[in-house]
Amino acid sequence: MKDRKKQTRAMAITGAVIVLLILVAGTFWMGHAARQDTDKAVHTVSLLYLDELAGRREQVVESNLENRIETIQIAVDLMTDEDLSDEEHREAYQKRMKALYHLDKFAFVGESGMVYLSTGPSDEIGNYSFDYKTMMEPDISILNMGGTDKKVVIAVPIEPRKFGDDKLIVCFMEMSMEQMLHGVSMESSEDDATFSNLYMSDGYPLSNAVLGGFAVEDNLFDAMEHASFDPGYSLEKVISDFGSGTGGETSFDYNGRSETLTYVPVEGTDWFLTYLVRETLISDMISDITSGIIMRSTVQSLVTMLILL
Repeated sequence: MKDRKKQTRAMAITGAVIVLLILVAGTFWMGHAARQDTDKAVHTVSLLYLDELAGRREQVVESNLENRIETIQIAVDLMTDEDLSDEEHREAYQKRMKALYHLDKFAFVGESGMVYLSTGPSDEIGNYSFDYKTMMEPDISILNMGGTDKKVVIAVPIEPRKFGDDKLIVCFMEMSMEQMLHGVSMESSEDDATFSNLYMSDGYPLSNAVLGGFAVEDNLFDAMEHASFDPGYSLEKVISDFGSGTGGETSFDYNGRSETLTYVPVEGTDWFLTYLVRETLISDMISDITSGIIMRSTVQSLVTMLILL
C-alpha cells in the first residue's frame, strides 16, 4: 500500500512538473509573440502618427514663408517717395523694417546689381543665389549652407522704383534660421523618441543635426548608407523622392535602433520637413511592461504548483 502511495505521489509530482514546464514555456512563447505583435503595432501607429505630425508642421513652415513674402510686399507698398528721396531716408526706412520684423537684413537690389543695405550700398550680390535680372517670382534660398550660422534669404521681385540713377527691382530679407522657424518647434520629445528636422533636397540639414543628432555624418543620405533598410524600403527610393519633391516614408535599422522617417516637401522650396520616431525605444517601453506581466505570471504558476504539491 505504501509503495503504491509513493508511486502515485511520484507520478503526481512528475505530472505537475511537466504541466509547470508547459505553462512556463507557453508563457515565454506568448511573450515572444506579443513582442512581435507589439513591434508591428508600433510601426503601424508610427506611420499614422508621423504622417499627421509632419503634415501639420510642414503647413506651419509653409505659412511662415508665405507670411514673410507678404511682409516684403506690404513693406514695399508702404514705402513713400520721401523714403527714396536720398540715401539717408532710404537707410532709415530699411532700419525701421529690420527692427520691426527682427531681420538681419532688409535690402534692395537695383538694375545695376548694387545691393542697397540699411548701412549703405554694397557690391555683395555675388553672395546670393537668386538671379535679380530674371526673377519673376519669390525665391527662397539658404546662405552659409556649409556653416553653422545658416541664414534664410527670401527675395521678391517688385515694381521698379527709381532711386537716384538706379532702379530698385528686387527686395529681400535675410534672417537667422532660428528666426525663420520661430513658432515651429524642432526640439525632440522629452524621451528622445521623436525628432523633427528640415533638410535640403540633397540631404543636408537646415539645422546642425542629422537623424536626431545620433549620426556623425553631416548629410542624411551619407548617414543612411550605414543603415539596414526594412523590406520594401531603400536609400535609392529616399534619394529619388527628395530629388523629385515627393513625400514618403522609410523604415530602417541604424546603430541597432529601429527607426521610421516620414518626409514631406515644403511648397515653394527645395526643403523637406521630416519626422523621425525611434520605434526601438517605444517597443522597449512596452516590452518592459510585458516582461513584468510574464514574470508575475511565471511566479504565480510556480507558487500555485507548490501549493498543490
